[in-house]
Amino acid sequence: MTESEAQAGPMPDKRPRLATVSVERPRCPACGGVKLHKYRTLADQGDGSALWWVRCLCGQRFRVLLE
Repeated sequence: MTESEAQAGPMPDKRPRLATVSVERPRCPACGGVKLHKYRTLADQGDGSALWWVRCLCGQRFRVLLE
């Protein structure tokens, strides 16, 4: 690194920043638990969504729709 490069400072990042998308974790409607056992899946329902049939450790069974 030359002296002029050192004086210029760090090089700017030329790539645009990526947006952050956060998704909540599926929780049991009965107890609020997150330890779920997925026992059936429809990976693509034709519109890009997925459907899971799950069972919680508390015994509650329900479906999770991922859009």
